[in-house]
Amino acid sequence: MAPMLRFHRTGLPRADRAAAVALAAVTAAAALVSCTSHAGVRDGGPAPTLSPPVRASPLWPQYEPPVLPSAGEPSPTYRQYEAVPSVAVSADSLRAVSVPDLLDKDPNVPKLVRAALTDCPGAQCGLRKPVFRELTGDGQEELVVAFDEPNASLTLVQVYRASGGTVRPILITWGQLGITGETFGHDLVITSTGRDGRFTTRYRWNGTVMAAVAPHDDPAGPTAGPGAGSGHSAAPQKRTPR
Repeated sequence: MAPMLRFHRTGLPRADRAAAVALAAVTAAAALVSCTSHAGVRDGGPAPTLSPPVRASPLWPQYEPPVLPSAGEPSPTYRQYEAVPSVAVSADSLRAVSVPDLLDKDPNVPKLVRAALTDCPGAQCGLRKPVFRELTGDGQEELVVAFDEPNASLTLVQVYRASGGTVRPILITWGQLGITGETFGHDLVITSTGRDGRFTTRYRWNGTVMAAVAPHDDPAGPTAGPGAGSGHSAAPQKRTPR
């Protein structure tokens, strides 16, 4: 009888094989984590605490501001300036008018300015070059005059309008010496800079005078600062020269 051949199974025991499988799984997981970290995904730690947005806290929540007149509407305090006597214009044009003569004859001009104009030494004279701009919307140019008075540290700005053959101011305002100005459309913007700060006022024709525009009526333009002239009387911004 031929001998029976027996084949013996070689390899690891069952317990060792299970350990090897577990080790391989751990190695694969470690490799996966390594690849993931190289891809840019990392643990940034705990998420930061979100703060609520900052909100306005009114100082006087129950206060209701007074109602101001709308832009372009004449206030009851506005009044028309006196016409300048003995000054005639043709075709309502102010370009041929002598500015020193106009200021000298204007009853709205303070005596301080009229006296200074009588002794105005050429280049040292505080009277600036006249400027012509259309400010009332009627197609006619208005005359803008500025006079610097160093002794009083003030600058006078006046705007004249010709209508019906007569001339009268539609704006008289004072400010710190060195006032500057510019126009935005038909609006006139006056800026005064001094020790008290920088003040800007926007004036607009209301059918009677050039009136100051309230900030809430014109949010896109320059706003009126404290100490700015009102445009409705011959009084200056801070004090009235005589």
